[in-house]
Amino acid sequence: MMVAPVSVPQGGVAGGRLFAVGGFPIARVPIPVLSLPLILVFPCFCFASRTVLLTILRLGLLLSVGQVFLSLPGNLHAAEPFPNLSQAHFEHGQHLLNRGNLDEALSAFQSAITLDPENADAHYNAGYVLGRKGDTESAIHAYREAVRLFPDDSRFAEVYVNLAYALEQAGDLDQAIFAWRSALRLNPAQVPARRNLELALRHKQQIDRVVERWEETARLHPDEALIHASLGTALGQSGDVEGEIQAWREAIRLQPDQTMAYVGLGIALGQKEDLTGEIAVYQEAIRRQPDNPDVAPAYFNLAYALGKTGRFEEAGSAWRKAIQLRHGAEVHGRLEWLIGKRDLVDHMISAWEHVIRQHPDDAGAWMRLGLALGQKDDREGELTAYRHAIGLQPSGSILGEAYGYLGDALTRSGAWQEAVEVYQTLVDLRSDDSRAKQGLNAAHRQLGLALLKQGDLDRAIQELRLTIQLNPNDEQAKAALTDALDRKEVQQN
Repeated sequence: MMVAPVSVPQGGVAGGRLFAVGGFPIARVPIPVLSLPLILVFPCFCFASRTVLLTILRLGLLLSVGQVFLSLPGNLHAAEPFPNLSQAHFEHGQHLLNRGNLDEALSAFQSAITLDPENADAHYNAGYVLGRKGDTESAIHAYREAVRLFPDDSRFAEVYVNLAYALEQAGDLDQAIFAWRSALRLNPAQVPARRNLELALRHKQQIDRVVERWEETARLHPDEALIHASLGTALGQSGDVEGEIQAWREAIRLQPDQTMAYVGLGIALGQKEDLTGEIAVYQEAIRRQPDNPDVAPAYFNLAYALGKTGRFEEAGSAWRKAIQLRHGAEVHGRLEWLIGKRDLVDHMISAWEHVIRQHPDDAGAWMRLGLALGQKDDREGELTAYRHAIGLQPSGSILGEAYGYLGDALTRSGAWQEAVEVYQTLVDLRSDDSRAKQGLNAAHRQLGLALLKQGDLDRAIQELRLTIQLNPNDEQAKAALTDALDRKEVQQN
């Protein structure tokens, strides 16, 4: 039994945004604290994807102090061994997750669950992947299953920690508080859980006061649509979904073309699992202003809601329209979720090609096009897109991500020599970034594995040892190092 280290933040409300290289976490970027009044008004004017808008409309906790960590999933269970076939799928999923193949990893974990519904590790890891893919609701369900199956033991407090973060991101502050308390009950030394619990309780008290203020303001100014919209935001934060829905409807009645009120109402209906009502609200917003860039979030959220009902072709059309109206980071949040549905890959490719025609120097768009082409098994097109992204020399995390994805694609193609060169460049990039310890560990591991495949045992051993030095719990690197040392011994004899 091995407990995964509580060392890596997950992108989300409480921890910060997780940037990745080829799917590997590399750095936490703290999210600045927003003042409460700004949070109440900001949703009325901003453009946001469903997840981003949920973060704003249903504020969990935005921390600016300390570092809050989530555990990378691993084999947490301490009970009897799982059935062999289920465990094999679980371990295969772990391997895929380490390589950054989220869709395939999720499929493997789901297969493990099908074979053994009591496989708590598979539920836990599935929750982690679902959270990475932006499907917060499904992540919460998976974490709840893991909580139900794991023993009531201090070693598993981080399961509640991950559940709490997901609940905060979904805007369920009351349940998040319960999860924080459960984590502390199992492990009183859980510093992030204690800090977040204190902040959550303080924030809940603030929200109650803010709701009272907006209710009084709405009584004094009953004909102001933006006041009712702000009241809807505050009620959503407090967990009063029915009151929130009523406030959004009143805002729409007073100002029928207020796009963000439709989006807020749609999200609230989605929280009640009223998909039919949610879809109808987005469609009404679109009917009123079909080509207005401000209605892009309605198209995007409509795509997500349609996808949940299995109407993937319609979802693809709505998503494509959203990205045509408003290109930017806001619309990327659900890309992986949508692109995982193979029926939508052609839509995704067309959409990113459209973005590139408008923004030919957008390295992120080229990289996302590469991901879409990879889903289509167009290996040559995928490689070309990643290389073009790298050639644009983007700033920030995109350059490292592009190198990581290029290395993974070359590995899948069996081009070991070029993969080694790409991973070496990635190691050099990460070595210059003091914040990217986790990404550096992953880069050394991938370089070591590529060298091992190439047959360069001495360099492979060196890289794998560096990997383990950076992360002593990297089981994949340990197994590969053992293999390399065994081969070296055979070679010498």
